[in-house]
Amino acid sequence: MHVYMNRKITFLTLFLWLMTVTFPVIAQQKAAQQNHLTDMPLGTKTPTGYHFSLRSNLLRWATLTPDLGVEWRICPSWGIAVNSSWTSWSWNDKDRRYALWEVAPEVRYYMGEKKAWYLGAMFKTGQFNYKLSETGKQGDLMGGGITAGYQMWLNKALALDFNLGLGYLNADYEKYEVIDGVRVRRGNETKNWCGPINAGVTLVWKLF
Repeated sequence: MHVYMNRKITFLTLFLWLMTVTFPVIAQQKAAQQNHLTDMPLGTKTPTGYHFSLRSNLLRWATLTPDLGVEWRICPSWGIAVNSSWTSWSWNDKDRRYALWEVAPEVRYYMGEKKAWYLGAMFKTGQFNYKLSETGKQGDLMGGGITAGYQMWLNKALALDFNLGLGYLNADYEKYEVIDGVRVRRGNETKNWCGPINAGVTLVWKLF
């Protein structure tokens, strides 16, 4: 647990450092955009790109895992998203279990004339409890990585966001069995994973 907390603190520190480096750049871009709008003749229409949206990953819903998030486009080129998932299922007289929660903040940089393509940095943390066979696994997960994707606007309010994340995940968990209704611990394990850590076909609803 001590090692897990140290890793979690390290990832949070790196993510906060990234935010600290990013925000001055965002502020400069917002100031430049404001100066550009001020210099333009009255009546000229220019999209600002500032908006706040709700998000829901349809791939997560396909696995019976409700998913909801938000994104704030601070300026046309930069956005901050927070995605979350939660589910809790049990069956076979509660001998089988599928439960988890996850929270994943993300900083995005949008590119191109239409600001549709983007690259980002993501941090992910959560807990899980899986028992799909005789042995269950319950514990914590934590990691992060880079993301890339494309937003395709269907109309002025709705869009589809296609994205993929690559990075590192660490899972610390205990293994257990249920014998005569009593949970019996079978030891602890730690697993590390490098590769795809996130994928989404996300419905985006622009609120304002």
